[in-house]
Amino acid sequence: MRTNLGLFSVFSLILLMIIPVYADVTSVTIDKESFSIDDKFTISGTVDDEGGVMIAAPMKKPNGDTLFRNAFSTGGEFTFTPVNADDLFNGGEGTYIITVFTEYQQPVNGTVIKIEYNNGIASTLPDFELILKEIGNKQVDENEKLSFTASITDSQIIDEEYSLDKHPSGATINKDTGVFSWTPTDTQAGGYIFDIVVNAGPLEDRETITVTVIDKPVTTTPPVQTTPEPEPEPEPEPQPKELGLASFVDETKDPQSYVDRYNNEASYKKWFDDNFAEYDSIYQAVGLEEPLLIPASFVDETKDPQSYVDRYNNEASYKKWFDDNFAEYDSIYQAVGLEEPKVLAPFVDPNLDPQYYIDRYNKETTYKDWFDETYPDITIYEAVGLEEPETIEQEFGECGEGTDLVDGMCVIVDNSEGGGCLIATATYGSEMAPQVQLLREIRDNQLMNTESGISFMTGFNSLYYSFSPHIADMERESPIFKEIVKIGITPLLSTLSLMSYAESESEVLGYGIGVVLMNLGMYVAAPAIIIFKTKKYIKI
Repeated sequence: MRTNLGLFSVFSLILLMIIPVYADVTSVTIDKESFSIDDKFTISGTVDDEGGVMIAAPMKKPNGDTLFRNAFSTGGEFTFTPVNADDLFNGGEGTYIITVFTEYQQPVNGTVIKIEYNNGIASTLPDFELILKEIGNKQVDENEKLSFTASITDSQIIDEEYSLDKHPSGATINKDTGVFSWTPTDTQAGGYIFDIVVNAGPLEDRETITVTVIDKPVTTTPPVQTTPEPEPEPEPEPQPKELGLASFVDETKDPQSYVDRYNNEASYKKWFDDNFAEYDSIYQAVGLEEPLLIPASFVDETKDPQSYVDRYNNEASYKKWFDDNFAEYDSIYQAVGLEEPKVLAPFVDPNLDPQYYIDRYNKETTYKDWFDETYPDITIYEAVGLEEPETIEQEFGECGEGTDLVDGMCVIVDNSEGGGCLIATATYGSEMAPQVQLLREIRDNQLMNTESGISFMTGFNSLYYSFSPHIADMERESPIFKEIVKIGITPLLSTLSLMSYAESESEVLGYGIGVVLMNLGMYVAAPAIIIFKTKKYIKI
C-alpha cells in the first residue's frame, strides 16, 4: 500500500511537470474608493483557476520603496489580509502603484491599481488618462471676439471640468463644454500667457498657450464729400519743435536726482505727470536714457526664471513672440535677470584645466597663429571660459625684479638666449611662481652680472634647452610625472638659494662651485654609494 502511494505521488509530479499550469488574475477590487489613514485597507479579486494559487501584490511607493504582500486563492477567489492604511502609505505623498498577479503570470501582464495619497486621504485613480487635445497659440485683434473649444482625447470620460489659470481680464471658459471666449478691449494689446486646465476627479492636465492681441487703430467713417467753396489756402502749420530738456531742469545738477525724486516722492511724480505729459518719461525730460526694466514686464518673479529660458529654447512660437515684442533686450537671459552662460569653443575639453590652453597660446607660436586665424573674433580667454586678467601698471614706471616695463606693461626679463626655465614653470604652474622667480633673480642679479656667470649660462643654455621642452611637455601631460619632477628639483632649488648671497666675481665663482659640488653629491655620489652598498650586501 505504501509502495502504491509512492508510485502515485511520483506519477502526479511527472504530470505537473509535463502539463503546464495557467492561472491569471481576472478581476481586482478595493474595499473603498477613498479612505483615510486610520482605515483598514484590503484587496480582493478572482482568478481563472478553481484550485489554490499564490497571489502577489507588490506596492511601489513614491519614495522608491517596494512592499510585497501575498495571498492564496480558494475556489477562484482571493482576499488579502486587511492592513492599517498608515502602515502602507508611509512613503510620502504621491502615487502608489500596486500590481496584482499570480505565481504563473508575468508581472507585466498583471492588473495595475494606482492610488493617490495626499493630506491623509488615499483615493483610487481611474484607469484612464486625462489628456487635453492640443490647442496651440492664438491671435486676435482688439475688440474682436476670440473663441475656441477645449476638449480631451478620451470621449468616454463624461465628468471632466475646464478652467483657466492666470488668464487675462475678461477671458472665460465654460466648465462643462470647454468653450473659451474673450473679447480684448482697446487697452489690452500685447501678449498673454496662461493655462487651459481640465480636471477629472484627482486627475489633471493643462496646456500653456499664448494669445497675442494686435493693436488695431480706430478708423472712422469718412464724411460725404461735397463740393467745397473756394477758400484761401491755409498757412502751413508750424512743425512741432523737438523736445529738449524740460524747463524745470537745472543743468548744473545731476539729472539722476530728478529721477530719484520721481521714483521716491509721490507728490513730485504727480506734479511731473500732470504738467509735462508731452514727455514719454522723466528720463526723457532730464536728458537720460531710460534703463531697461529687469526683469521684463512679462516675468512673474514668483516663478523660476529658468522656466522662461527653457520655454524660449524649446517652443518656437514663444521664441518668436519674445523676439518680436522685446527686441530691446540682448537675450532672454537679460530679460529674466539671469547671467548668460559662457559657451566654450568647440576645441576645448571641459575636463582639462583651461589654463593649459592659455599656456600653449602664450608659449607656442604655431598654436597661437592657428587660434588667431581660426577664431579671429574672440580671445583665448573667452574661448576657454576664463576672465582675462587685468594688466597692472606699476607706479612711476617701475617693475619688480626679473621684469621690465615694456609699452606700459611689466613683462618677464629675458636676458639669456634660451628664455625662461621651462621645467620649473611646468612644475609649479606659472612663470610668476616663487620658485621660478627665485631662479630668475639668481640668473639676472648674480650670474648675468659677472663674466664667469655669463660664460656658465651660455654653455648651460645650449645643453638645457636641448631637452627641457620635452620634459615640460611630459609634465603637462602627466600629473604623476610632474610630482616626481617637483620632488626631484626641490633639493636643487634649496642649494641654488645660496647663490643669492654672492655679490662679486669671486663670490659667484666660489658659491657656484660649492653648489655644483653639493648637487653632484646629492644626485650622483649619494645614489652611487647606496647602489654599491646594496649590491655588496646582496652578495654577502
